[in-house]
Amino acid sequence: MPEPPPPLPKVDLTTKLAWVALFGGPAYLLVAAMSGWDMQGWALFTAVAAFIGGFVALVVRMGDGPPNDSGWDDGAVI
Repeated sequence: MPEPPPPLPKVDLTTKLAWVALFGGPAYLLVAAMSGWDMQGWALFTAVAAFIGGFVALVVRMGDGPPNDSGWDDGAVI
């Protein structure tokens, strides 16, 4: 029987807010359009800005370096 997977890492508040903004902006626009709500210009701007801001925040926080535990040699093993 395989061993259980390790627990998921803890997510900080900034990352949680970025995910909420990434999905919350388009979700608001979708619900508002399907419900026929009269959307003001500031609400549209805020929803689009939240989507773009959440995406940018997640991309910036990704990092582009190797993982800390990769060791001195991260090449292929033959």
